[in-house]
Amino acid sequence: MCLSTLYDGTVDRGKVLMEDASHITIRGGKVMIMDILGDEKELEGYEVEELDFLKHYAILKKV
Repeated sequence: MCLSTLYDGTVDRGKVLMEDASHITIRGGKVMIMDILGDEKELEGYEVEELDFLKHYAILKKV
């Protein structure tokens, strides 16, 4: 199973938006993220800056 850690702006433990993220949906200027347990967050004003599938992380940044 491949899960990722989502960061706000940079890969830094203090900037974790979500650990064990299993799903990201981008729709209408909003980023919806969900973890493996089904907990969801809706982030407004963010965009995906970087995805690293090998290192299991994504960087989201405010626009």
